[in-house]
Amino acid sequence: MKSYALAVALAMLVAAGYAFQNDGQVTVRFLIWVRDVPQGLWEILLFAAGGVLMWLISLAAQLEMKAGHRKALKELQGRLEKLEKENGALLAAVSQKRIETPERELPEESHWDDVEESDSAFPDGGGISNR
Repeated sequence: MKSYALAVALAMLVAAGYAFQNDGQVTVRFLIWVRDVPQGLWEILLFAAGGVLMWLISLAAQLEMKAGHRKALKELQGRLEKLEKENGALLAAVSQKRIETPERELPEESHWDDVEESDSAFPDGGGISNR
């Protein structure tokens, strides 16, 4: 924003210098309106009017883009709600299936408890020392 303000200030200084250097009178005729104004002032007024017109056009474009974003956001929120409902239904079905299906019981004793250290496949105990 600071660079924008600096650019506007610089443009104003250049326009003021231009207006002081071009102080000749110009007759401006528009429809039924006729007026004598200094050339520099007239050109600065035209430049300012063009800037205001471009600002209004960009404002309209920005509002149009914002409306499009709102529409897309509503569509995405609707899709999100639909997916959340589907996710909830799937989670409920999975939890219901878990309740209906008992878990397999694991044996309390493991076959590894019967293996002694001397039964190792490695002659040196697999490089593990019990000392």
